[in-house]
Amino acid sequence: MSDPFYLVVAAVFGAIIGSFLNALIYRLPLRHERKFGKRSVCPYCGASIPAYLNIPILAWLWLRGKAACCGAKIHWRYPLVEAITAVMFFVLAKYPPSGIGLTVDTISFDTLMPSLLHGFFVANLIACTFIDFDHRILPNPLTYSLMIVGILGAWLVPGLAGELPRGVDPSVGSLMISALGFGVGWGVTWGVRVLSSSVFRKEAMGFGDVKLMGGVGAFLGWDGALLTFFLGCVSGAVFGVVSKIVTKDSEIAFGPFLVLGALFTLFWRAPIVEFLTVTWPEWQRENANSPLALGAVAAISLLLLIVLVRRGRAS
Repeated sequence: MSDPFYLVVAAVFGAIIGSFLNALIYRLPLRHERKFGKRSVCPYCGASIPAYLNIPILAWLWLRGKAACCGAKIHWRYPLVEAITAVMFFVLAKYPPSGIGLTVDTISFDTLMPSLLHGFFVANLIACTFIDFDHRILPNPLTYSLMIVGILGAWLVPGLAGELPRGVDPSVGSLMISALGFGVGWGVTWGVRVLSSSVFRKEAMGFGDVKLMGGVGAFLGWDGALLTFFLGCVSGAVFGVVSKIVTKDSEIAFGPFLVLGALFTLFWRAPIVEFLTVTWPEWQRENANSPLALGAVAAISLLLLIVLVRRGRAS
């Protein structure tokens, strides 16, 4: 468990990273840095923003959501991204996926590096999420950096991508696991993309999703990549059904649901795997009525499908 001091530092650092992510989310897809330069500027009039008005979350509250230079309304999503990043960094510090908490007595390269790598992983996924929501793209600088840092990080921090194989040098074994995770994440998603495109005669999954899953696999290993893809498909399907019923539009950005699956895998991989491979099969064996439960789920799914088809024809 990390010291309270480091929890506060992690949250503040996360808010600062969130402010940087806001600029990245805005500039990267549209290349606005070529127009306004490298400094923080107002997205409406181009005026430079002084440092004291760039304080994460607090500056937006102080200005009441309006730009000090031109009075234009600043979207509430800016402080939201900063708050989400602060919370995620706090959670990373309090419940480190590596199992190594930061304290005054234990801080070193070996204890700090896993936290920094996981912080990069989470920050990258947050940026991917909001860009995909806005533009339906996952920019190469984000996905490629996820792959590269994941593989290099596994070499620097043995065990980052999963359990190490026996009889192999820890760094080499960790690098092998990360590379295998990259291959599985990339390969499975690419295979589903090709198959679905050939069946439906339409691109059902973007190539950015393939690259994103390659980066996720580099960080989480082959089993983490598979679990991420599974959770992303389930959550995306549920959201798509609800969206189709409510808005009559089932087209969704798949990247954010892969991100959701990756975050669940990062923090709760062990209990999720135990539920899927141990708890659920045991429950089925011990309960004679489990087929009825499965039948009910199938019936509900069929009913939803009928509703979707009817609504689709009506529209």
